[in-house]
Parts: sequence; structure tokens; C-alpha cells
Amino acid sequence: MIRKSDVQWWVLEVKKNPESAPDIIEELAQRLVEMDAENELLRTEIIHMQQGTANSASTEVQGLRRKVADLEKLIESEAVTEPALVFISSLMQSARLPFPQAQELLRTGRPVLDRQALLELQRVLYVRPYDEILLLSNQAHGRKLRPADIPVIAEGGSWPETEGIQASTNERLTAAIATQKPPRFRTIVTRYGFVRQIINLALDRAIAQGDPILESPLHKDLLVDLVSSDRGDLLLVTRWGKWARFPQRSISGQGAEALKLEPDDQVVAALPLISDTEILVVTASGHVSRRNTAQFESRTRPGGTGKPLIQAYDVLDIFPFQRGSQLLYMTYSGRMRLVPVDSIPPLQKANKGTRVHDFGSDSVATVTLIPHGA
Repeated sequence: MIRKSDVQWWVLEVKKNPESAPDIIEELAQRLVEMDAENELLRTEIIHMQQGTANSASTEVQGLRRKVADLEKLIESEAVTEPALVFISSLMQSARLPFPQAQELLRTGRPVLDRQALLELQRVLYVRPYDEILLLSNQAHGRKLRPADIPVIAEGGSWPETEGIQASTNERLTAAIATQKPPRFRTIVTRYGFVRQIINLALDRAIAQGDPILESPLHKDLLVDLVSSDRGDLLLVTRWGKWARFPQRSISGQGAEALKLEPDDQVVAALPLISDTEILVVTASGHVSRRNTAQFESRTRPGGTGKPLIQAYDVLDIFPFQRGSQLLYMTYSGRMRLVPVDSIPPLQKANKGTRVHDFGSDSVATVTLIPHGA
């Protein structure tokens, strides 16, 4: 948004320092480009709303009532007052383990889930009491959960009896995200590299109505991530260690292909970048590459081939580097391993990364980041 005070300041600054005019024009152009990108999203959403059904208003009211009910449940609940690990199965079943209990299991090396539950384990998330958990399926449906909605799992137990979200036997989890404050705009990322921005209100409406969040133009595509697109660039990483980076405002209203993938490769994760920072690229073999995103020059728009980030074919995820945080690995034996990230040295080129743990035959099922102070 361009405020009146901004214009007055620019005029006075140019009068006092004529040499600053190019910088001010560049800043003004940047603001206008960002406003145009947001306006395009809003125009697209207005068209979708105009094409909606007559009962959309009723659906919105029902969605708001559900949110009020969720908040009331959260306020009344005395059970969730501490952070927890949330385990999610391929069938979108979920179980919660309070973090102090998880630390005890980490200390003793005891398994969290039984063997059958471990075979179905898809994701683990570190969540805070007021986080909102968003699950995405292979049919592009979504479901929102609060920690208070998720039953606590018994040590070494199976998935608690809960209502599944699958509309059919083919509904499977493809992504799980925990956020505290949803942004105004989000970018949807798919397995084959298609990206599209969506207004968060439209996302909420699609979830409430049971509509697909995105219909990718690519055959047999799946949703794999959903990130904030309010500002900055988007960084994507593939299973085979390739990357692509471009401004989020350069994504057209109808979406775009972020990068050209090699056969059998796929996008596994994305990060929004407001400014350059250090990231952790984590593989299933126990290697981690710590890189500064300043090494990855942003393209002007989506497209092109991916560039090498790490020499690996088993990239699991990417996380922002935070001093004092730890990587939590979950293996198929049901055991957890913690790795302090401060011990991982920064790298300047695409090699195999730093070996942080030898898992041997105990394969890694999933990984998450435990923040500093947890």
C-alpha cells in the first residue's frame, strides 16, 4: 500500500537530494509491482466468487461458526497447554505426544508407535498449543486440526480411533503444515513443480465446502506444500537435490510451472524467502547441507531447469537454519534421533552435505525441526 505520507516524504527527499530520485523511483516501482500482483489475485478470486453457487454465503457463515466453535473448544480445553509432536499416517490419522513425554522416549530410546502404525507413518510435526494444522490429500482436499482435536497416543501404541477425512479408500496424505498465524496469501506447490497463489479466505472456503484446493494442469499431480506468499521469493527443492528460486509476485494468476523436472524427480518442499538466510537440506541417508540462500540467484520468473543444491537422490525436506534448534528424525523402528543444527558446518557448494547420523538399516521415515527453547 502506498500511503500519502510516503508520497510527501518522496517529494521532500527529491527536493533536498536530487541524486536520490532513481532510488525513490525504484522503490515506487517495486511497490506498484507488488500491488499489481495482489490485485491480480483479488481479481481472480472475485471471478471465482461470481461463478460460485447461490449458497456460498451460507457456507461462509457455517465456516465462521465452525471457527468460533473451535476457538471455544480451545479456550475450554485444559489438556493442551504444552508443545507436542503430532504423528500423521498416510490415511490422515493423527496422534499427539506431549513434548516432555517425547523427550523421555528420546532419552530411553523406546519406540513411539507399534509396528503396524509405523508402516503407515507419513509425517511428524512439532506443534505449539495454538497452532493450526493443515492436512492436504492426494485428491487436493484439505482438513484443519487443532492440537486439542488430536488424541494423545499411548507409548508404543497404534493410531487412536478418530474420524478419518478420506472421502474414499483412495484418499491419502500428501502434505502437513503447522502454522500459528495464517498469511493473507499462500502459494500452493505440487509434486511436479506447478505453483499457484491463493487468497487464504478462498483456501478456507474450499476446505469448508470440501472442494479441491487446486486442479493442477499436470497429469497425476499432487499437492506437496503450502507456504506464505505475502512477500519475497519462493525456493523449491526436489528429491534429487535441485533448486529453483523466483519472486512470488511473478507467478501469474492462473499459476505456472516453477521448473522443468528430470524423469522420476519431484518437488519435496518449498520455503518463502523474505530475505537471504541459511537453510538446512535434509536427506534420508543422514546427511544435511547447510547453505546460505545468497548463493542461489533468483530468476525473474518461474521456469527453466533446476540447479544442483546437494548431491543426493533422497532429499526429505528443507528448513530455515535457527541457532539452538534441533532436527528430529523418526525412523521406521519407531525411534527418534535428535541432531543439534549448530554442529553442522556451512557449505559453499553442492556436495553430499555433512553426515549427522548413521542410521544403518533403520531407515528414516520423516524429519522435523524442533525450535530453540523447546
